Amino acid sequence: MEFPLDIITGLLTEQGIEVVKEPKHPKERFAWVSAFCDEDALRSEETTVYVVDRDTSSPPEMFRLFVLKPSEDLAFLPEPGPGPDDIVIRTACSCPLIADRIQRYLTRIIQWNDQMGAMIEAGCINQDLLRASEPILKCYVGLTDATFSYIAHTPGIPPIDDQSAYLIEHRCYSPEAISQAQERGLMHLWEHQDWTAVHAEPNDMVPYPTLDRVIKQHGSYAAHLLLVSPTKPTGALVFLFDLLAHKVEQCLAHHWRLENPLEQRYTYFLKDVLLGNIADEGQLIERAEAHGLPLKGLFEVCLADNTWRAGSPDYFAKMVLEIEPDCKVAINGPRVAVLLCSPDLKPGRIAAVEESLFDLAHRLHLEMGVSDKFEHLSLAALSLEKARIALKYGRRKSQRYVAFDSPEARNSYIFRFRRYFAYFVTDPYERSERFTAKLLASPNPLARLREADRERGTDDAEILRVFLHSEGRINLVCEQLHMHRNTVNYRLDKIRAVIDGDLDDPDMRMYLRMLLLITD
Repeated sequence: MEFPLDIITGLLTEQGIEVVKEPKHPKERFAWVSAFCDEDALRSEETTVYVVDRDTSSPPEMFRLFVLKPSEDLAFLPEPGPGPDDIVIRTACSCPLIADRIQRYLTRIIQWNDQMGAMIEAGCINQDLLRASEPILKCYVGLTDATFSYIAHTPGIPPIDDQSAYLIEHRCYSPEAISQAQERGLMHLWEHQDWTAVHAEPNDMVPYPTLDRVIKQHGSYAAHLLLVSPTKPTGALVFLFDLLAHKVEQCLAHHWRLENPLEQRYTYFLKDVLLGNIADEGQLIERAEAHGLPLKGLFEVCLADNTWRAGSPDYFAKMVLEIEPDCKVAINGPRVAVLLCSPDLKPGRIAAVEESLFDLAHRLHLEMGVSDKFEHLSLAALSLEKARIALKYGRRKSQRYVAFDSPEARNSYIFRFRRYFAYFVTDPYERSERFTAKLLASPNPLARLREADRERGTDDAEILRVFLHSEGRINLVCEQLHMHRNTVNYRLDKIRAVIDGDLDDPDMRMYLRMLLLITD
């Protein structure tokens, strides 16, 4: 193992020994130290010469550490004088004692590095690595993932800054810290940072010098290792921090799927499903089974694209998974699509998940587009488009609604597709032909009703048409179709069961009228 020269000057300074001259190239590496001069190499027998030997070149490259007594100055050094990378110190300690101190310190670093390697082989977690680093680093170190959530920290060394203390107490950074990171463009910087950044001066986020290292998984920013130091970081501290960062990166590679709930096995498959990149039914069935997603049941898609208000798309996605682990989440840039799914056809489960998800959106001031419910995973891509349409037109038109008695009056940030579909269809600037064709070819409420009519030999679609054009007035339906009131009510109950919708809901009635309009 090789060390930079400044690890010597850092140790000596820490021990109160005066460094008269530092090496010109502090990053030059060495392998071992000795208090005894190599006579053949240096051709000197001065006991004040401390040899730093590097074995990576042949012959070995030598650096010297000159030890002056407290009353001596540079004039007491033997000829030739110190070279560019030689070190000069002033102390009453003898050369063998200085050599022993340095060698013991280097041995501790080697043992620590080997210990961390053995811990990783044994399947340790990041908390174990940070605990083992405390005697060497002697500074607070915290590890968070890309959602600004806590993974690990040094348990025996408390944080000295408020942001790190907040992280440990709440297991995520404060919204103010996330906003500051966004405003300063730090998240964009971290996507491209492949080195340890040294911040020698305090900043508005952390009022102490810091070191930080970005750890990536699959080529993207996945975790952030931060060291907060009460004093200006030395080159030796950076070297030690890099050793820890390398081991943390190895540990995360082993455990990332367990550490980060966004790294689920279904992630890439779900993106393909939502984008419609599934070749055929057979492939869909095979991949759904392999990735643990139900093929049939009751589904719904919710879409949010202003997730910057929550801090980041990853942070919002993680919060969704924390409150509703059964949800499936896909991220595409700032957009987060949430697939709500229930293996059975009972709407109660979806409704309960909706309530939790909408409450989270309300707390984070996020707007959401919501699709209709559907019963087969192959319809997810169409439903994502429904959610997108609802989000787009909901932002434009939501102020038209003043629903004092609606249970969603407080949810003005939730836009359902059936309410805003009419605006989409009648928008003269919207190219709606392709989507409308897909919608009509899918099992929409009107298509299901007509299929039921064919199977049962009924004409409920005509009853529904008259009911909608009569604005829900039963007496007009009875007069026009020459049917008894009880018969009309009975058929309307059957229609409600087939379309799975409330005919008393004005949004549902408008949605059905628009479907009738584009199919007649």
